[in-house]
Amino acid sequence: MTPLSFIAERLLASQPKPERFDVAAMRRAIRSFLEGAGLEVEGTELAETPDNVARAWIESYLDGYDADPAILFKDAYESSPVRESTQSVLLKGIPFHGMCPHHLLPFHGHAHVAYIPGKKLASLSSLARLVECYAHRLEIQETVTRQIAEAISQHLDADGAAVVLDTDQTCMTTRGVEREGTRTVTQHFTGAFAGDSAMRSEFFSSIG
Repeated sequence: MTPLSFIAERLLASQPKPERFDVAAMRRAIRSFLEGAGLEVEGTELAETPDNVARAWIESYLDGYDADPAILFKDAYESSPVRESTQSVLLKGIPFHGMCPHHLLPFHGHAHVAYIPGKKLASLSSLARLVECYAHRLEIQETVTRQIAEAISQHLDADGAAVVLDTDQTCMTTRGVEREGTRTVTQHFTGAFAGDSAMRSEFFSSIG
């Protein structure tokens, strides 16, 4: 084992990980993939790649499976003092990233999230974390969009939720048809946003 491999091993071991992650199996699989591509791993610049890739996936691409929306919103507070004076709450341009489940290629973009307060108000940071909760899973963008909106409706008892995800899907822009600059936009509405076209128009106007 090289010194860098030893350091990476210790770093991975020092981080608490859910039981779902078999780090050794992940490293073996990544190494096998590289060798299957006809590449030399040992003694080359690829020697640390299995450790680096395993750590990146655990920390940044699969951590959403262990995030619970109920816990993210556990500190939400009663909205009665502001409910009548606040028609909606909007977070615009939340940056996020994820991984395409079909090609294991990254996508990145911005989320626009709005809701009409019902019984509870969430902290703004919890809404941003909710986006990551679902984006950091191997799910297609359409599913992630719906999951975010439905979680807001369920856990905040919101009167309505609106979610738009605008991304660069590199599985399309860097392979296949290779249409650089193409954006993928998905949307999902619940409650009052789903039933009121004027409210949806105002939402779209607000996010530009």
